[in-house]
Amino acid sequence: MLVLIFKAEEPSIKTRMKMKKYQKNLILLFILIFLTSVFNNVQASEEKNKLGFFKNKPLQEILEKPFYLFGNNKENASLFYLKDFIEWDYQLVFDTNYSSEIEDPLLNNQENLLKNAYLELEQLYENKLNYRKSSTIFLKEDETKEFLRSISKNINQIPIDAKFKINNAKQISILEKSQNGTELVVADSYQKIKESFIENPKSSYIPLVVIETPPEISSNNLDKYQIKELIGTGKSDFTGSSQTRIYNIETAAKKFDGLVIKPKEEFSFTTILGEVDETTGYKEELVIKKNQTVPEFGGGICQLSTTMFRAALNAGLKVTERHNHSYPVHYYNPPGTDATVYVPKPDLKIKNTTQDYLLIQTRIDKPAKKFFIDFYSKEDLFNVELIGPEIIERTPEGKLRTSLKQIVKDQQDQEVFQDVFKSFYDNPANYPSPNQIILEKPEDWSGRQWDEYYAKFGTMIEEIKKGNL
Repeated sequence: MLVLIFKAEEPSIKTRMKMKKYQKNLILLFILIFLTSVFNNVQASEEKNKLGFFKNKPLQEILEKPFYLFGNNKENASLFYLKDFIEWDYQLVFDTNYSSEIEDPLLNNQENLLKNAYLELEQLYENKLNYRKSSTIFLKEDETKEFLRSISKNINQIPIDAKFKINNAKQISILEKSQNGTELVVADSYQKIKESFIENPKSSYIPLVVIETPPEISSNNLDKYQIKELIGTGKSDFTGSSQTRIYNIETAAKKFDGLVIKPKEEFSFTTILGEVDETTGYKEELVIKKNQTVPEFGGGICQLSTTMFRAALNAGLKVTERHNHSYPVHYYNPPGTDATVYVPKPDLKIKNTTQDYLLIQTRIDKPAKKFFIDFYSKEDLFNVELIGPEIIERTPEGKLRTSLKQIVKDQQDQEVFQDVFKSFYDNPANYPSPNQIILEKPEDWSGRQWDEYYAKFGTMIEEIKKGNL
């Protein structure tokens, strides 16, 4: 058998060096292509946040400069420092007019492998460097938007309806002007900030993007509402009230005076009233709470809700929710015509069943100790008959039941609707005020009598002893 053996000739040293150089260049080229694609993808994803290239001195000035972000009002602007919301990227920019050694730390940084590979290829073919280091800054999207959301509470505002008043000559005027609602648009405001830094970095104030919403009751067109006729009045007597109680009545009345109710709208007394505490301008006065008569902020507000209930009955409006007090209160005589409220429940709700706007107007006659609420509208559409209140039952335990009927008819004497309001009252003795509470067992009481009394008022007794009541 013939065996042929071929021996390959080893390449020369010069040839081997050329091959290694070619292999190295080829590897570097593949690395360059791969990393360039990765680098471009990253750049593409960050391009939307780029603020651009800056030279050191102008950039430093911008970073240290305070900016002010505002919605519709510069007076409520929020302080903003760009340095707290940026990230950096260092770029090598080719510039034929620039020739310098690239800093070793930059070339030796593993994170800049792409730039190292590209520069090595450039050295192979040009044997010259024309690159300078340039800083690019990006506005952090998530952090900036979170900051915008945090300051939105200073910008966002619900629309505020106008309030009106009417005089004896049936002339309507503005009591309080309406205001547009405002809402900060976070995504668009982020873009606005970025554009402002790019286009006009010298400006200290940056306007944000805000959407305005007009109010439903505007002060721009009074004739639209056609309010001119008195359609119903409610009256109550606050004789014997302390100055604190009268103060609370007046404070609450401001919430309702001049209020306009839209056609077919049902309004909630406690919603309009809002929070009742020291911060909203109320003082402590007696209220009925948890089987007790105790001091609490806003005592006396039920003078307003009771008068509102009576005005609604007389105007032929639909009362959709009403609750009587736990026991008869002399401020609200006769029993059966009162309405108790406590934020958020129990509530008083009234519906405007007409196609016209209603105006609520409050009045107080301090010398006569009388409080009034008037309803005005385009015209008086109803004839109202009230039957009662009638006492249905009075028990030996001092409890009371009453009934009041409201019959509403149109101008052709056709019945529109009727309602019956039933009230159930407990004995007032079961709701003593702190100065009526017995703190120690009387000598003529049996142990059982005291135990029953303490079971009912024990918590109040202990609070009084601690000085809390």
